[in-house]
Amino acid sequence: MKEATYYGMHELGPKELDNIKGGVPILVVLGAVTTAVSVGKILDQVGEWFLQGWNNPK
Repeated sequence: MKEATYYGMHELGPKELDNIKGGVPILVVLGAVTTAVSVGKILDQVGEWFLQGWNNPK
């Protein structure tokens, strides 16, 4: 198998991988915001259905 040469790059060892720290994971933040908005919309819709049934009983 032919090995590719990557200049200026090296493979990280297990100890180096343990020391890597990232910033704010944007996908996690977007997921939390999306979940909060979705739950708010669901609660609003359920409230509308409840009030509609309360005000117009059959």
